[in-house]
Amino acid sequence: MDHDEENAKLYRDRAQKLRAIAGAMHDNRSHRILLELADEYEHIANTCDAMASTDRKLAARNSK
Repeated sequence: MDHDEENAKLYRDRAQKLRAIAGAMHDNRSHRILLELADEYEHIANTCDAMASTDRKLAARNSK
């Protein structure tokens, strides 16, 4: 697993933890904010995945 893939997993784990915490929140504002943060972590994870994919494609192209 490369660095970008490791980062993607890290951010997805963080998003999952935030969603779990948000589920226990009774304050609607706090609940919403935590879910928004979790969505941002997912977005970062998707970006990391895209960078890893690009790196793999470039490496394959350069090895030819």
